[in-house]
Amino acid sequence: MLLRRLLRAAAVGALIAPSFGGVMTAAADPALAGKAEGVIAIGIPTADEPAQQQEAQAAATQLVEIGPAPADVQAVWDLGAANQWNSAEDRLAGLKAANPGWQPPRDLIAYVANGALDQRIADAVAEHDWTTVLSALPPVAADKCETPFRLFARADALEGLGEPAAINAFYVRALTVCDAPDSVATLAARAASVLDQDGLAALRALAPLQQSASDNAQIGAAYAKIVQADNRLQFNTAINTGHIGAAVALADTSGDPDLLMQAGWAMLETDPSGAGQRFSRSLAESGPEDARRGLVLASLASGDISAARAAVSTAPDPASLAELSGRIELADARVHREQGSWREAVTLANSAVTFFPALAVDAGTIAGGALLDAAGAATEAGNYTKARALALEAADYAPTRRAGRMRAAWSDLRLGNDAAAASLFSQLYVESPEAESAEGYALAAQRTGGMDTAAALARTVGGPLDARLTALNASAAFDQGDYLTAKALAPDSFPPLEGIDSNWYRQAVAVRSQGGTSGQNRLSGVVSTTSAGLIRGRNRYEAGVSVYSLDPGRSALPAIDASRETVAMPYLAWAREGDTSIAVRVGVTPLNADVDPALVGEIAIAHEDAGRAVEARAFTRPKMDSVLSFAGQRDATTGEAFGRVIESGVALRGRLPVGKSNTLQADIEATSLHGENTADNSKLALGVAANRNFARKGFAYLVSGLFYQFQSYDENTNFFTPGHGGYFSPQTFHRTGVSLNAQTDPMKHWILKADAAVAYESVSEDPARANPLMRGTQPLIGGSDSSGFAAALDLSAARRIAPEIILSGNLSAIQSEAYEDVRVGLALTWVPGGRDGLVRNDLPQDPFNPTAWTQP
Repeated sequence: MLLRRLLRAAAVGALIAPSFGGVMTAAADPALAGKAEGVIAIGIPTADEPAQQQEAQAAATQLVEIGPAPADVQAVWDLGAANQWNSAEDRLAGLKAANPGWQPPRDLIAYVANGALDQRIADAVAEHDWTTVLSALPPVAADKCETPFRLFARADALEGLGEPAAINAFYVRALTVCDAPDSVATLAARAASVLDQDGLAALRALAPLQQSASDNAQIGAAYAKIVQADNRLQFNTAINTGHIGAAVALADTSGDPDLLMQAGWAMLETDPSGAGQRFSRSLAESGPEDARRGLVLASLASGDISAARAAVSTAPDPASLAELSGRIELADARVHREQGSWREAVTLANSAVTFFPALAVDAGTIAGGALLDAAGAATEAGNYTKARALALEAADYAPTRRAGRMRAAWSDLRLGNDAAAASLFSQLYVESPEAESAEGYALAAQRTGGMDTAAALARTVGGPLDARLTALNASAAFDQGDYLTAKALAPDSFPPLEGIDSNWYRQAVAVRSQGGTSGQNRLSGVVSTTSAGLIRGRNRYEAGVSVYSLDPGRSALPAIDASRETVAMPYLAWAREGDTSIAVRVGVTPLNADVDPALVGEIAIAHEDAGRAVEARAFTRPKMDSVLSFAGQRDATTGEAFGRVIESGVALRGRLPVGKSNTLQADIEATSLHGENTADNSKLALGVAANRNFARKGFAYLVSGLFYQFQSYDENTNFFTPGHGGYFSPQTFHRTGVSLNAQTDPMKHWILKADAAVAYESVSEDPARANPLMRGTQPLIGGSDSSGFAAALDLSAARRIAPEIILSGNLSAIQSEAYEDVRVGLALTWVPGGRDGLVRNDLPQDPFNPTAWTQP
């Protein structure tokens, strides 16, 4: 309808003012009117001279006289005024056909022709047939401005075809030659939204447009839009090509609040302070409220929480910025957490959730983290109860639930709540089988004796628990001296154990000199022991033979026929390390002795847990107090062999820790003694000790304390005539004293062990029959009571003199009222492949002390 009104106005103008040579029309397309931001006013031209009007009227009168009736001609005008241009054309053609020789008025012809052309243009615009629009529009001179209707129709067509170069050229030409303020203002405003950067730059530099902008406020406002659009395109180009500095400079120069805000976002990460300045300028220039959000975030990034709070408080509607308020609380909570104000951090984090519930995860991370920090500080201060409470509070927050429970479990472990710690660690491990819960559960299980349960869980759930249990068992074995176990469980975890599981070969020599009566309890001897060891996992296998050359001296009594003896004792041994260690040794009494050999052996089982230890033994051992008790001898009168005493029995020993450094120890032993043609005997032995362990660098242990020992034999067979065994067998024996026991740290290239004791002894021996095997009245021999001080020293040492060679030796001495005994030994061990650190098993054994042969 608007187009038709414009067309009618144009037609009326043509009728009244034909001397203008054309019809003034304007665009009536609604879309065009919207783009032009108003309807273009159509001016109606009027004749300037009354004479011309009179001539026109006379011509019209003449035409009426020779042509159709005036009413018919008026009908054509009316059809045009009604925008029925096709009908107007048809009616005019009909009039010409019905009235030969009649020539329609020039203004009517122009009126109908221009109206019909504009109608075709308007129809093509309505159908977006841009090619038809451009072909219908008549050419226009380079220095002429089209009518508003055709001007904007051409603009629509060029923009519809989307050819930037043509669009740019049109706007530059139109805004150069057109001078109607309304048209120029509308075109300039429109250009700001459709031109590319080249076109905008051209218009921005266009002198006529600049002049029009300075002369007309409406055109000036449109020109400002062009400048703004050009600035924004330049800004976007700079941003997209990474020239952030140029973009920021452009925003600063333009003063455009939108560009200032965008510049703030562009530099927020790299320069939050500078970004904050741009956001502030944008807000000061009435920029979008999103700049306030940027200002808050920039202030937070700069650490200026007060500025962030001020930005929110000055907002038109602070309540609408709930998320930003929450983030401010979170930032403040982070600061307080970093400053160690953990409780304030928790309060602020909780406040953030009140502002904006969607921040619950971040708030929980900060609040829970602050509580965990506080728990860590309490742990460092040794306040594990407080640490546990804080950790459980942290567990109330979802992001730190697991970490809080983990910390609480560790606190339980430190508090000695081992069962609670094991329960919580196991839950955590089932939820997520990872390293920390595996570590904690393994330690708790070790303390509670739940290693088997933990191992079952490891098999069910999988994960690192099994490896951690193995590593823990290996570490515990290493700490307890079970080095083969540690090596078997974790072959590569303990460098000092390199070669500990290698086979070995040893040659040892020992010398003994025991004082006493010649031919009786006196004993001089040399022992050569050849042995070899085989290691398989936790198991140690050993085989060897000891050759004894013993000389008791010649007795002054003709009834005693003691002689020099050279005998051999082969043996096999096996030991297995573990929580419960086992050692077994099997051998025979001396071969090639006066008395036939007999089977001897021992089994020892030991278990240690948390400082508590128990050891049980069952044995049958040779008695080595003299040649008679060890190898036997012959009766000087009958030639019958007797002696070679074997002691069989059981022993039990226990150790109990008292506090961190003290221990109580007790042992009991009950045995029976049998020999070839020798009176049977039995023995009961008891012992108690109270020791203190002194922790010293470089020592595996350094222990000193008081002890008491008691022995009692049924019979006194400590004589060397037939029927006697030739071994010390008092009816009561009391010994009390002080001892010192020490060993240097193992796993070095040398190791030293020392045992020393000073004691007071009291001995009571009953008189014995000359031959206890014979019945009837006999003379009694011996019998006495004695007491006095005694001292004992036993030193052993070993050193690796080469990777494959170990040299070891021992020295022991006993001095008492009754006798003295000195033993010296040397050993050379070859380890193919070499060894790194030395252990207690590398120290030489005393071949004259069968109680020390089997060590679990």
